Order: sequence, then structure tokens, then C-alpha cells
Amino acid sequence: MIKNVIGQDKQVKNIISILVRNNMTNNRHFKSNMFLIGGTGNGKSETIKQIANNLDIPYVIEDASKYTQEGYVGESVENALAKLIDAAGGDIKSAERGIVVFDEIDKKTDNGDRSNVATTSVQDGLLKMLEGAVIHTSKGVINTELITFVLIGACENTFEERKKRLSGKGTIGFNYSRGKSIDNELNNPKFISQDLIESGFKSELIGRIDVIIEFNPMDEIMAKNIIDNSKISIFNLYLEELSNLKIKVVMDREKVVSKIIKRAIQLKIGARGIRQVVVEMFENIYSKIVVNKQNFSGYECKITEELVYDNSKFKLCKKKQQN
Repeated sequence: MIKNVIGQDKQVKNIISILVRNNMTNNRHFKSNMFLIGGTGNGKSETIKQIANNLDIPYVIEDASKYTQEGYVGESVENALAKLIDAAGGDIKSAERGIVVFDEIDKKTDNGDRSNVATTSVQDGLLKMLEGAVIHTSKGVINTELITFVLIGACENTFEERKKRLSGKGTIGFNYSRGKSIDNELNNPKFISQDLIESGFKSELIGRIDVIIEFNPMDEIMAKNIIDNSKISIFNLYLEELSNLKIKVVMDREKVVSKIIKRAIQLKIGARGIRQVVVEMFENIYSKIVVNKQNFSGYECKITEELVYDNSKFKLCKKKQQN
């Protein structure tokens, strides 16, 4: 069902299970809202998008940073529901079984400043939505009881709070107690509600979230899998385009890919880092092809590891004819 989201098999299966269950139930108490945590470019929103498309569930993915308190510059959170109705083709009944995603929700935490109304009010605006309410929008009246709400964020502060908790320096909430299981959790740490609350989310909001799913950061194995096996591998797409132009690529693939992986991981933006590095690598090659406007059939392009850091380090020349 899910293509091009690599290295997140357990997370994907969990999300599929929840969304299928939510889509089947008519009992609002059986529906679960989710919080997806992890760095950028790790497939969080893409996972929701692909599952929703496969299950034919209307959805919207909204950047939480553009929402603000009513009366301030920005959009009111209710606008997301209007967009969901649009995504359902105006069918409100269908929209009432849809998915609303608020991405970068961590941008709407107070970071310890409880007086920061412009950000914390957005969390307040989400409360009745997540609880289940009848809400008037510009596209009609919609009941949110069976809508699946998904909050997404990199949540760097939340990682810090979990680290403090596991080291014994954090605040322990009512829903967590230290005991003999702490050693097991240190080996396989999970987020709990208290970590989110301590990092600036309101307890009332987190209380409406049933499932917290952490996405894996991109490591070398995952990056290599993305480059070599993803159906939309930008590296393979560039090589395919050169082949279509009848240009032979000469390179030590393992060495070049290893260099791409190293630099992409240094960028700390997940799979987006791979794309950024590869696009920059091939920029000058394609610039030369486009500017010269000639037939490069019979040419060969030599690509070395140096190209990863200096996109001028390539050779595009007529292939020598063999006698």
C-alpha cells in the first residue's frame, strides 16, 4: 500500500491499522487521534497521504504555523475543516470520516512562555475539534466526532524532555511511574504524554491524543535503500534521463552513493537531504546539456565522488570510437 516511505515499516503498519479502524467505526470513543514525531523528511505526512489515497479517504495536510488566534493575522483552525469538505468534493458526510493533519504543530508550543497567546490559542482552538463537536465553516456545518486528527512535528524539545525523564531529571506525570521497567525503556525509549506536555503542549490537547508514533531518523542503511530502491529515487531518475539522452554514465556507483549518503545525513533533513545533494550534483551537467542545445548521443559523462561537494567536477565528452 505504501510506496517510497522506506525504513518506517512498523510505523506504517501501525498507522494503517489505526486509520482502517477509525474508518470502520461509528463510535467516537473507538476513534483514535495520532501524534507523529520525528525529523523532517522521514515520511510522516507522505505516509498519511498515501494511506488516505489508497483507502479513498478525504484528507487535508495543513501547515500549523499559518494558523493563529481568531482576530490575529493568519487563518483560524476551522478553515482546515472547510478545506476537508472541499477535499471530499463538497460531501460533508464523507468529510466527517476524513483526516485532518496539522504539520509542524511544534511551532505552536509556548516553550515555557504561558503568556504567548498567539501560539497557545491555536492549541485551544484544536481542543473542541479533537474532542468532537459540531462546527460551522464557510463550506457548511460539520461534525468532527469521527474525523481522524493527526498532529505532526519534529519536536526537538520533546526529545530533550524524554532524555531528561529517562535520566531521572525530568518531571514525572500522573500517567507514568518509575520502576523496574525503566531499564527496558532505556534500551527502547518511547514517548509518553508527559514528554509532550513538558515541551510546551497543553495537557488538555495531549489528553485527546491516543497514539504517539516516533519515526526513525535516517541512517546510512535507510539512505542507501532510498537511493537504490525507491521508485522515485532522484539519483536513479537522473541516471535514467542521461540514458534517455544516449549519454553513457561512467562512475564507481558504490563510492559515489556512499559520499551522497554521508553529506545527506550531515544536512539532518532526512530524505530531503538526499534530494538536495543529488539535484545540486547534476545541476551543472544538465546546465551544459541545455545551454549547448546539441545532440549528446554517443557522449559519456564521468561522475566521481568529488561531484558530491563540487558540481563542476564532471566530464562530458565524446566517447572514443574503438577500432
